[in-house]
Formats: sequence, structure tokens, C-alpha cells
Amino acid sequence: MGVAFASWEIEIDTIVWLMLIGGLAIIIFKRTRPTFFIPGLLVISLLAGLWRYQLSLPIIDENQLAFYNGQKSVFIGTVKREPDVRLKQTKLLVEAESISQKEVTKTVSGRVLISTELYPEFFYGDRLKVNCRLKQPEMIEDFDYPRYLAKDRIYSLCYQPKIELIGRAGGNYWLRQLLIFKKNSQTIINRSLPEPYASLFFGINFGNRGGIDDELVQNFNATGTTHLLAISGMNITLIVGIITNIFLACYFSRRQAFWLTTFTILAYLAIIGFPASAFRAGLMGWLLLLAVYLGRVGKATNAMLFAAVIMVLINPKILRDDISFQLSFLSVMGLIYLLPVMYNKDKPGWLSVKENLAITVCSQLATMPVTIFSFGRISLIAPIVNIFVVFLMLYLIIGGFLALLLSALIPGLSLFFFLPIYYLLAYLVTAVGLFAGLPGITLNL
Repeated sequence: MGVAFASWEIEIDTIVWLMLIGGLAIIIFKRTRPTFFIPGLLVISLLAGLWRYQLSLPIIDENQLAFYNGQKSVFIGTVKREPDVRLKQTKLLVEAESISQKEVTKTVSGRVLISTELYPEFFYGDRLKVNCRLKQPEMIEDFDYPRYLAKDRIYSLCYQPKIELIGRAGGNYWLRQLLIFKKNSQTIINRSLPEPYASLFFGINFGNRGGIDDELVQNFNATGTTHLLAISGMNITLIVGIITNIFLACYFSRRQAFWLTTFTILAYLAIIGFPASAFRAGLMGWLLLLAVYLGRVGKATNAMLFAAVIMVLINPKILRDDISFQLSFLSVMGLIYLLPVMYNKDKPGWLSVKENLAITVCSQLATMPVTIFSFGRISLIAPIVNIFVVFLMLYLIIGGFLALLLSALIPGLSLFFFLPIYYLLAYLVTAVGLFAGLPGITLNL
């Protein structure tokens, strides 16, 4: 609540500090009386949220790259994230080190989002010299683009610059190796599957949807199956369960399987860039594994709240400005609170189509307010379509990674290994396309 209030530009002033002192006094002197202690603790928590959000706001001065927005500049920086390769352009997130203007060089900090050509290719850790006019992010119709970028601490844009490569192999060594593995995996996929199946499969398993055809993306939007194109909680849940069972089947102890699964989750999240929905699912899944490891009862509500607190503590801006964060947690809340009302697993039909329908309806109902507010539309046939396509995820994830592994070992047979994946993706694209072609499936509000 403190972070939410602060995001609406409520400032910390004298009254807030007086409340903070009062809350501390209550906690210290009335710590043995819950009637006073708990309200005092809540006051402290509320003010801590306000304070944490204030700390996340930038101070734009001559030491910040955003200070030079609107000016022609030459700056040096390092690519801090895997390049986002689209159909017609590449977006680079660069952390600036210094800036030069009129033969004067200053040390600066700050991030800039660069839109450049597809070639030459750049990679995470590359050190670049960039010549361009820095621009201030602006509103795009009703979309608050500046706030969207601010959640990632981006306050400057750069279009079609002149870029000179200074050096490679910068950044974190282990992350660079993981991204090289991802790049090699993409090469295998592109060699083994035709388009649009290659880009679709890569998006489902690695979270990169920039190469997927726009018309196909619109079909997924219209049918309410867009969540299949992003790494969601369902993907992470499947991966955690599969990896844990594989380690146990290989005669690792439960203690060893827990730590190996933990490292696997971290590596996978690093590869896909720690998106909010996947990070939430990974953290919740890890907490439930930890409960088993410690011999405790895992409770989904506690795991959900703890994950939310950790994520907002790391980046308070995601609470208001990251739609994937909002939709991810609302979807989980729908499964926790609405599913028991709509579906009783003790009755016949458990794990049946009825359950899949109930899960989809609960998730859609819980996320509907944010979906309508953010996108102005809802899909009327999403529950039905999901029944026909969601079951594919298990086979696309298991079969996909198995095909990747076998193709890496025996490259000459990669087409054969990916043949089942091809047919599964063809079914997915055909089913989504058929439903998307029906009239009146989307309600615009």
C-alpha cells in the first residue's frame, strides 16, 4: 500500500516522519501488547513502502544521461541485456559510462534504449561508442510510454544511431555463457523448423516473441491465448516439476534434487531475462519446494504474498507500471480463491476438461478488470480455446528441450527430432487461426 500510494506522487513530508516516529515508539514501548504492536508495525510498513518508492526515483542532473535528452551526443556504454531482435529492427539496452559534447567528456550513468538496424549484430556485454540525438520518451496515444520505460530505469531513447564496437566479452561471465547457449539453441531451432513455427517455438520456450508474425500475434490476442507466447507461471510450474522428477529419477537425494532444481530455475530465469510473470512463478515454486525440503506445509497464499513483497522491494515501479506483474498475480489469486468455489476436485471428473475449463474461467475472471482497463477488450471464447490448446504446453516443453538436446548431440538428425514439435505447432497455429476467424469473439469496451 505504501508503494501504491507513493506511485501517485504522495511525498514524504514532516507529517510522515512524525507518523514514523510514532509507529516506532508504539513498537518499542508496547511490543508486548498486540493491540498496539500490530498497528504500529503496519504504520512502519506503510511508510517503508513510501520511502522505498521515493528511493527508486531518479535525480536528473548533469551526471545522468537523461540530463542531455534533446541534444546531439556521443556516449560510451555497455549492452546490459540481451538484444531484443524484432522483424525489422533491434533494440539495445545500454548503460552509459561517459558522454562527449564539444570535445568535453564527462562521466555519467543511466540507461538508454537504442533502436538500430538488424545488422551488424551486437551481443550482451559489448562496449559501444554511440553517436545520436538523445530523446525524451513520450506518450503514445493513451499509452504511458515514459512510465513503462521508467520501471526498467530507462529515461532516454536513441533512434538510428552511428554505432562503433569498442570491445566484447564484458558484463557477467556466467550470464554471457547462458545467453550464448540460448543463441545456439535459436540457431538449432531456426535450422530445424520453418517459419512461423521456429519463432513461435522459441517464444514459447525462451520468452522472445519479437520475431513472431504480427498477424499470428493478433490471432492469439483475439482468442485469449497470448499467455502461451510468454513465459508464464504454467511454464515454470511444468519445468520445476519435470526437472525435480528427473533429478529424483537419477537417484539424487531430495536434498540434492532441491539445490539442483534451485540452480536450474535461476539459470532459466536468467536466460529469459527475469520477466515478472516467470520470476513470480519461479519464486513461488521455489518456496513450495523449500517447504518440502524443510518438512513444512507449503501454503500458496503465503508464497504469493512473499513473492509480491520481494519483487516490489527490488523494483517498486512494477506494482503500477508492469501489466504482466499485475496479470500474473491476479491470475494466481483467481486460482487460489475462485477455483475452490467453481470446482471440487473430490467429485468425479478430476483432471478432466471440466477442471481445465474452471481454471481458465477463474484466471480470466480475476484478470478481467486489468485486461479491460489496459487493452479495452476481452476475448469471449478464451475458455473454450484454451481447452483445445493448453494441453500442448507440456509436450512442447518436454519434447522441445529433448529435441534441442538430441539435435545438439546429433546435428544431422535435427529435422527428425523436431518433426513431432512441427506437428504440434501446426495444430496450435491452425486451431488458434480457426477460432480467431469466427465473428464476434472479441468484446471491445
